[in-house]
Amino acid sequence: MDVVHLMDAPLFKGLTTTPAMREIFDADAWLQAWLDVEAALAEAQAEIGMVPAAAAKAIREKADIRLIDQDKVREHGKETAHTLMGILKEYRRNLDEPHQTWLHYGATTQDIIDSGTMLQVARAHKVIEDQLAGLIRDCLPLMKKHRDTLMVARSHGNHALPFTFGLKVAGWLDEMDRNLDRWQSIKDRCLVGSMSGAIGTYAAWGEQGLDVQRLTCQKLGLGVPRTWWHSQRDRLAELCGVMALIAGTAARIAQEVYVSSMTEIGELAEPYKKGIVGSSTMPHKINPIVSEWVFSLARIVRGNADVMAELMAPQNERDGCSWRAEWIKLPESFCMTSALLAHLHKVLTGLQVNTERMYANLNMLKGVLLSERVMFVLSKAMPLGQAHEVIHELSLAALAQDRPLLEVLMEDERVSAVCSRPEIEDALKPENYIGMSGAVVDALLADLEKRT
Repeated sequence: MDVVHLMDAPLFKGLTTTPAMREIFDADAWLQAWLDVEAALAEAQAEIGMVPAAAAKAIREKADIRLIDQDKVREHGKETAHTLMGILKEYRRNLDEPHQTWLHYGATTQDIIDSGTMLQVARAHKVIEDQLAGLIRDCLPLMKKHRDTLMVARSHGNHALPFTFGLKVAGWLDEMDRNLDRWQSIKDRCLVGSMSGAIGTYAAWGEQGLDVQRLTCQKLGLGVPRTWWHSQRDRLAELCGVMALIAGTAARIAQEVYVSSMTEIGELAEPYKKGIVGSSTMPHKINPIVSEWVFSLARIVRGNADVMAELMAPQNERDGCSWRAEWIKLPESFCMTSALLAHLHKVLTGLQVNTERMYANLNMLKGVLLSERVMFVLSKAMPLGQAHEVIHELSLAALAQDRPLLEVLMEDERVSAVCSRPEIEDALKPENYIGMSGAVVDALLADLEKRT
């Protein structure tokens, strides 16, 4: 078996891409897209009287990769060192002689391959769009269920303040929804065809050149570019750039699940079903393997975006140095973005939330977590800066002595002289210091429900 990429390896191909993306970027589908472009070109030219209608009909009927001898195509490639010539030669073999002249009439190779690429990208764009929308929609119940679930917020790796798990999920979904906005907004700008002739002048088609491009793109369901884009690679770079942002968000969420599932924290865990094994030697292990896949694939997608940005500077009107590298990086990014979104969907829709552990961690510091709230209570009797100094000193003392902050505060006359014990007790209740967490969740939920 000649397999060199994980996306094709039997053990890993289900983890590194999805069936939908595999179908779009399958080797035969890639070549089929080229044939579809050739057929659309002939039909467009027939519509304006440039090509005989019978020829366009025959070209469309034979636009089937199953009719092409790919072994002969590969042999032609060895002889000609040209990407498209072998396909065209075998395509013409399937046409009656009068129709052969009209295949690929006036087009250049990059017109066909770029338009074929965009045909695939348009289909792949829809897959990613549906996955993003589905992920957001299917995670709304998680956010709603945990609107008021108390947990500790962490900053710089340490306990910061109380908030809710619903608010954390809201942050995830808000960011992913912006990615959906970005992804939808690039559709008209980026998903365009190309049919401009050898060097972008439409010269082979005379005054009908712009009509040839417009009609061909319309028949393919692609936008019409304002100028030729053989050397303008920003559209593909932008697509990969937005996928990098999607991957970055997914990685952030997956990393939070990963960290929160650590034994010492134990607040979240990936879905589990009987039979899952975490280690070949440690029987007790249950690892966050799906989150790890999200994080691993995201790194590749983000790296590919860097490569695609590097490919934006071909020499002069075009060259192959950039173009051929796109053929590797673009499908890989789409396939892996689709895979990581599928993994993330699996994690979040089956996420195990340990609310008891969240509450236990919330009280781990014995009240010190609420130092800010106590500081504001104390600031009613002294300047805020002075209150900060007092509570800072007493919080560190409580931590060092491993004692409840309440007791340490009430033993200090600077506090007990101006604040009653019930007042401090109330200030140290986490549920009394989550601010507008619930309102933020409610507002986002209402907004996202309108869109789903």
